[in-house]
Amino acid sequence: MVNMDPTVTRRATGTKVAHGTMREVNRSIVLDILREGRPVSRVELARRTRLSKPTVSSIVEDLVGDGLVREVGVDPSLHRTGRPPSLLVYNERAVAFAGIQFGVSTTHVAVADGLGAIVASETVPAVRGDARQSVRDAQKALRQAIARSGMRREQIRAAGVAVPGLVDPQTGACTIAPNLDWHDAPIQDLVQSALGVSAVVANSTHAAAMAEARLRGEEHRVLVWVYAGSGVGAGIVLDGALFTGATGYAGELGHSPVVENGLRCSCGNRGCLETVASSGAIVRHASELVRSGADGGLRRRRRGLSADVVAELAAQGDGSAVAVMREAGEHLGRGIAYLANVLSPSLVVLGGPLVMMSETYVDAVRDSVARHALPAEAVRVEVTAVGPDAPLLGVLQLAMGSATPSYRVLDHALLG
Repeated sequence: MVNMDPTVTRRATGTKVAHGTMREVNRSIVLDILREGRPVSRVELARRTRLSKPTVSSIVEDLVGDGLVREVGVDPSLHRTGRPPSLLVYNERAVAFAGIQFGVSTTHVAVADGLGAIVASETVPAVRGDARQSVRDAQKALRQAIARSGMRREQIRAAGVAVPGLVDPQTGACTIAPNLDWHDAPIQDLVQSALGVSAVVANSTHAAAMAEARLRGEEHRVLVWVYAGSGVGAGIVLDGALFTGATGYAGELGHSPVVENGLRCSCGNRGCLETVASSGAIVRHASELVRSGADGGLRRRRRGLSADVVAELAAQGDGSAVAVMREAGEHLGRGIAYLANVLSPSLVVLGGPLVMMSETYVDAVRDSVARHALPAEAVRVEVTAVGPDAPLLGVLQLAMGSATPSYRVLDHALLG
């Protein structure tokens, strides 16, 4: 923890630090700890922040007065002599955050409390080709969620938005979302105008990586979250922060060519990972086997062939279906291995529809990563522990961070 005592900071920077700025920084550090969600005493706050006890007491008094913190009694085990210290907890009902996840078939909205826990949600059909109408529908659904949440509209501090496409980090615009037919959609501006609060916009896979990283904890300094479904993508979290690269497009794993002179991809290149490892690739490969005379379940179910059907048949032991799922998983594992060799992550997490529907696919991914990644990497590959709400939970975390920034790593620009 950085010592934020003003005299120490003045010595370190050689500049005069405004008392108001330092108090804001110190207040943020105290809130950081309280937002971890467990009861903590003033003594522990002083120890963990390295602030003086009077400074901590003054900040806590203000936070209690603002309704952000409340006292919840004492714990005798924390103090063996004299009066035991009182415990403090963050008041999760003091503020709220809005989350919007624009999906290919549905738009999912949610209201979360001050600790990021979803307290109410709504789902409406997605609108293809009209970002403005999509935001209007999300706004209406959010009003319904707020009404059911027990929170008030004025408690919403910020909004997080997940989109299945590329996001410009400077403007918050969705430059392209092929499955929604969005092009240069000013999502951040539209949401901020509709809700009247600041908004942060992120690619859905990037957002899911943030949710997974929070759940997994600080032991994983480098975590990669890989989505496999109608598309293929990756989110990268470094030291608790989302890594998006210089342009904001980091993690576009699915648009890395892996097959020479392969099929044309939606991005314009040929042989991209998405053309051989996605749900569309699975259906196409299965259909080719049926046309070439493959017998068994694929032929019997050829009229309604989908990735779900192929996964179901593979689980039943159908040889052709197993081969299709394993080949797709093999390709994805190879792509992940390349990424692992570059980033050396402590954990790779798999998520998305294909991962949820097929153990055969997941097993093939793991086997492929083990074969193609450098032996020294010893990459752990696990299935997501967050579930389908991962992008929504992730953008809620980003919204919380944008509304209440952390100063644990001191930005000296604030010190003037």
